[in-house]
This record gives sequence, structure tokens and C-alpha cells, in this order.
Amino acid sequence: MRAPGRSCRFVSPNLTLIPDPSRILIVSLDNLGDLVFASALAPPLRERYPGAEIGVLCKRYAAEVAPLIPGVSRVFAADPFWDRAPGRGKGATLPFLRALGEVRRASFDVAILAAAPWRTSAALALTGIPVRIGLERRRNARWLSHALPAEDVHRPVLEEEARLLEPLGIRVSGLRYRLSRPLGVLNSGARTAALHPFASKRNRCVGLEVWASVARSLDADGWSVLWIGSGAEMDEVRSVVGGEGRFVDREFGESLIDTARALAGAELFIGHDSGPLHVAGAFGVPVVGIFAPGEPDRTFPQGVGPARMISRGGPAEVTADDILGEVAVILSAARDLPL
Repeated sequence: MRAPGRSCRFVSPNLTLIPDPSRILIVSLDNLGDLVFASALAPPLRERYPGAEIGVLCKRYAAEVAPLIPGVSRVFAADPFWDRAPGRGKGATLPFLRALGEVRRASFDVAILAAAPWRTSAALALTGIPVRIGLERRRNARWLSHALPAEDVHRPVLEEEARLLEPLGIRVSGLRYRLSRPLGVLNSGARTAALHPFASKRNRCVGLEVWASVARSLDADGWSVLWIGSGAEMDEVRSVVGGEGRFVDREFGESLIDTARALAGAELFIGHDSGPLHVAGAFGVPVVGIFAPGEPDRTFPQGVGPARMISRGGPAEVTADDILGEVAVILSAARDLPL
């Protein structure tokens, strides 16, 4: 593979960009955390093109969160037939093609592909969007109007995604993702610490006994612990900690927007490198992310709130004292932030 560069390679040398696009589509057909990262592209686009309509194409399960991206006015939901969403099977071909038909009828001028594997790139070519910008990957260049040099996987996600804006004449540094607070966030009066002890790869998850110890310490320090996860995951937690605590499925609901409401009302988040970690960080909640091992140099929290990380070679190397130590550091840092 060619070493990543920093200049744009045009697939069609004679192609010129639309100087003032009226409709721009951000494409993120990966999972929730990837959508949150892609949300950082919307504010610079809105600033550069204040009159443009900005839409998002994402997986159905994440479509409830997409309207929280600042500046986004329309959301298209589609489950790719070649990929799975968490807790779901692969998408079906006909519904996916219908969603592409909706995108085609919307007549977007520009599509920015946050991730552009060849299937996603080919699907967007079917929509007739004339300008399709993505980072080069295996076999995808023929489907893009503007294929930029390949992603450097050793650099932070948002540093690489910022390059997607350059063909539009937008150069930004220090991108951060943010989400607007959803409607229905209630202030319970409790100092809430949200704990999410799960990740997409279970062999990277710290044991629930460690999480239970963290919860007991937080409770003793005056925190109200709220467990975050799917209904099945909450059943796992209840089997270890008992059923008397606070659980997102019982207190808020099981949908992603319910989880978003819960996270928006928290004052602290602790969890593995997964979608809820990045959602919390996008709300400005102080977060402690656990990477065991994960890709801490690439997918560390890049939201608008303060963040700390624990990076280990495996989950057995993470102790309750490690987690609580980082909590103490981040809370001290949060107190020092200017109002």
C-alpha cells in the first residue's frame, strides 16, 4: 500500500468542485462511535456554507442520535446488507436500496464519506451525488470523485477526518465532536456516575466484579451509580450487583435515544472504548475511557468534555484502583475548568 500523504488525488483531473453546494451529505455507515466522530464534520460545514442543508446517512440503530448533530436537518437510515449493527443481523438488500433511492431523490451536491470502504463508496455512486469525497481504501477509488490519500491508522481519527474537508477549501485543526442535548433530559438531583462495563468485543471487557467494586466506592463517596447497556447487558450486571441499583433500561428505556438522555444528565462517565463513551464526551461529560487493549492513540475520546484514558494489554490488567485513580484526576481537572 502506498504510504499516506497529505495531498488530494483527483480520480477525474477535469472535475471541479461545486463552488457553493446547497445540499451536503455526511455518510457514516459504521457503528455509533463512528457516527459521533463523523459529527465533528458538521460544524465546519455549517460555518462555511451557512445556507446549505446538511444531511446524514447512517445505520438505523444510530439514527435516533444523528439529529443531535449540530447543523443537521435531515437523517437517512440504512442498514448495509454487507454489515451488522450491534444486536442486529445484516441489513436486507431491498430496504437498503430504497434508502439509497431516498438519498438520490434529495439531490445532494456533495457527499463526505467518513469511512469509504468500496461497498459504501459504490453505494453512494448509485445515488448520483456528483462530488463524493473519501479516504482511499482497497478498490474504492473508482467509486469516488475525490479519493484522498489513505488513512494513517496511527493518527487520531479526527485529524484524519479533517482532511475530508480540504477539497471544499475548509482547513481546520483541533476538531472535536459534540452533540446537542436531547429533549427530555431530567435533572434527578443526584450526582450521577454512568458506568458502561461493555464493549463490542467482550474479550476486552474488564470483569463485572471489578466494576461492582468501582460502583461500591463511588456510592460510598456520594455518587448515584447508573448502569448503561442493553437490556441483556443490564441483566448480566444485575446478576452480579443485585437488582436494587439504577439501570438505564428500567429508568430511561432501551433505545439509543434513551441512553443519550441518561448520558446527557450524568456528571461522570466511565466505560470501555465504545459508542456510549463518545456520546458522553460529545455532551461535555467528563469521561474515563478503558482501552484493553483497543486503539488509544487513534480512538481516544475527542469530544468537548475532559477525558482520561486507561490503556492496558488486556482487561485482567485493569483494577478498580486504576479506574478510581483516573476518576480522582479527571474530577480534579473538571473543577479547575473555567465556568
